[in-house]
Amino acid sequence: MDTTFKKNLLSMREGLLRGIDENIKKGSSSDRDVGDFYDAADIEKDRQMMHMLGEREQTKLKAIDAALVRIEDGTYGECEECGETINKKRLKILPFAIYCVKCQSEIEQKLKQKSEETMEDRLLYKDISMKDMETND
Repeated sequence: MDTTFKKNLLSMREGLLRGIDENIKKGSSSDRDVGDFYDAADIEKDRQMMHMLGEREQTKLKAIDAALVRIEDGTYGECEECGETINKKRLKILPFAIYCVKCQSEIEQKLKQKSEETMEDRLLYKDISMKDMETND
């Protein structure tokens, strides 16, 4: 089982590195001709997009590398939250998964709840003006 997943992870890693290399080449070639203001704005927007993609790709690369380490140490396919075996179908779809479906759902639910609470806190303070906060002694 692990050899199939290892081959898949290595293939994903290679493709990801190739894509990063292509993005770097594209980014350096767009630096040559700036042109007018709108061209410069387009180039800056492209750079920001490449940076975002770069971060996403870096995160995915780290997850793939971590999965390869888990294969080597014999813990691949074990949920890091509950210790249960991660379903093979899940690993085929997301070979660098670290949580089983149940734990992943619980984690996402907690994050969503925390995000909603944070948003509620922001909205509470939004309606308070500085004038309301001043005290007349």
